[in-house]
Amino acid sequence: MRAPFDWLLVLFAGIWFFLVTRSIVRSFNRGGHATWLVAAMGFLILVGSGGFFGAGLSAMGIVKLPNSFEWPAGSVCGVRTNARGEHVVPLVPSGRVQLYDPNWRFLRGWHVNANGGEFEVECLENDQIGVYAGRGMRHYVFTENGEVVSSANYSSEPSSIRNDWTCVVVPTSTIGWVFSSPFISWAVAVVGFIGLAIVGKLAERKVRH
Repeated sequence: MRAPFDWLLVLFAGIWFFLVTRSIVRSFNRGGHATWLVAAMGFLILVGSGGFFGAGLSAMGIVKLPNSFEWPAGSVCGVRTNARGEHVVPLVPSGRVQLYDPNWRFLRGWHVNANGGEFEVECLENDQIGVYAGRGMRHYVFTENGEVVSSANYSSEPSSIRNDWTCVVVPTSTIGWVFSSPFISWAVAVVGFIGLAIVGKLAERKVRH
């Protein structure tokens, strides 16, 4: 059963996209010769907003993505490498762990029940993956296929986790970078809003003259 906050998040995202889409359509209708610019700015707003809310809905487990789906990673800290050279990548903003081969080819990914909070990963024996979730202080153990082996509370993280903080840039497409970070997503949306406001001002001046 979903918590009330989850439903509020879904409701807020739905209302947000409704209002934004209506604003874009209205700007498009009065844009005149600048309709192409309105369309471009509207695209930025929808893509940026989609990345921002999409990551949040994924992190909360509201949107369940298949293990075959690769969420754009971008720059990630806390990456671990197992004995086979495979890279375990924690995507905190979207609440996922993704596994890559030694050449950074995506293998699979899965959701981590971290309640939208921070988490860290570690490589264990038998090709298992440990996850320390900050909210709730839960320690999960997964198989390399994303199946939960165990789940228990913990009091403190191992020193090997706290003292080893590796950051890497995972191969990511240009458009994928927009979705790799909520900050980037929101920045793209803000650019779109600013551009749309400028188009609106220009349209008003044109009508006055």
